[in-house]
This record gives sequence, structure tokens and C-alpha cells, in this order.
Amino acid sequence: MRGYFADDLLLMMPTGTLAGVRLFGEVVSAHRAPLAVALTEQGRDSEEVTLDLTGVRCFANSALEILVALSRRLRPPQRLVVRAAPGLELRERLVAHGWDDIDTLRLIDA
Repeated sequence: MRGYFADDLLLMMPTGTLAGVRLFGEVVSAHRAPLAVALTEQGRDSEEVTLDLTGVRCFANSALEILVALSRRLRPPQRLVVRAAPGLELRERLVAHGWDDIDTLRLIDA
């Protein structure tokens, strides 16, 4: 990742040791493009990319759609691993949209 992304709602930074991105704050529709760029850059040379959302209070459905789209482009053994607090209800939202069967998207409750 070339660097960090920050605005009034969100701080995005590369994870320290793993290929991935860590977010803090609120992820809204306007953050879709920077999120897609960051995850794509991190996934170029790695089979597993981690998105750490443990510091996120709100995650918009439009941002979730980006995760689904990126995951569908991956080919096993590549995958996107998303760490998130249960309070974001990502698992429930994935099920509600029928996106819970994507093999290259793994959700971990943190």
C-alpha cells in the first residue's frame, strides 16, 4: 500500500506483519474506492489478504459490496479474511444478500 488514507471518518493503514489493511472509524460509501485500491495492492503478492475491521464502528453495505466483488475475483487458494466485531453484523448481512457461500471470503469474529 502506497501509504495511509485518512479523512474525517476513517483511518486506513497497512497491517504491520500480514498482507492487509486495518481500518479505524466509520466506513461509508465514499470509502469504496480507497478500500478497493488498498486491498488490491495488498493482494498482488499474497494468497491471503486480511482486512481488520476491529476498530470500525460502522460499515456501509456499499463497502460490503466491494468486499464481495473483490473476493469473487480471487481464485483459491487466494482469499480475503475479514476480522470484525459481531456488532457490525457482517455475517448476517452476507447471509441476507446470499453472499455467505463465497469460498474466497472468510469472516472471523474478533
